[in-house]
Amino acid sequence: MIDFKTIVWLLPIVFMLHDFEEIIFFKSWITKNKENLSKKFPKLSKRFFARFENLSVQGFTLAVAEEFILLSVITFLSIIFESYLLWLGIFMGFFIHLLVHLIQWIVFRKYIPAIYTSIISLIYCAYSLDFILSNNLFEIKDIIIWTFIGFGIVIVNLLFAHKLAELFDKKQKENEA
Repeated sequence: MIDFKTIVWLLPIVFMLHDFEEIIFFKSWITKNKENLSKKFPKLSKRFFARFENLSVQGFTLAVAEEFILLSVITFLSIIFESYLLWLGIFMGFFIHLLVHLIQWIVFRKYIPAIYTSIISLIYCAYSLDFILSNNLFEIKDIIIWTFIGFGIVIVNLLFAHKLAELFDKKQKENEA
């Protein structure tokens, strides 16, 4: 039987496996699906392409690396100090992130980069949440509060990571010129 500390340590690993699929397939997927996305979701695709179309694989990878480092530090500190509320919030933010990918896949009705690993990662998340609830590791109010806090942190950090990627790409283009 798996224990809670193993569940905690697994989060950065599951995160990275999930993001490998995005890193590997994201750029080619955008190129291949641009026209279809623009027709199906004209308003949404304008914002999407403005932000992601020119993002390099290296820039995207840098954003993922920043997220991975932050997640790993939070995981490590949670284990060291045996204080898991921040980890719980980030875990729940990741869980919601995966559910968003699932909804995107259902709406788009085609492969999206990250769906295969989202499904696998959702199994880990569902098992972990069941373990947390079954063993009363946190009070329900703490789970709810830290879900909002964690999701907020995930959103803010995602924006920061993508800004970091944009700055990286800009610097790369300046160096090439």
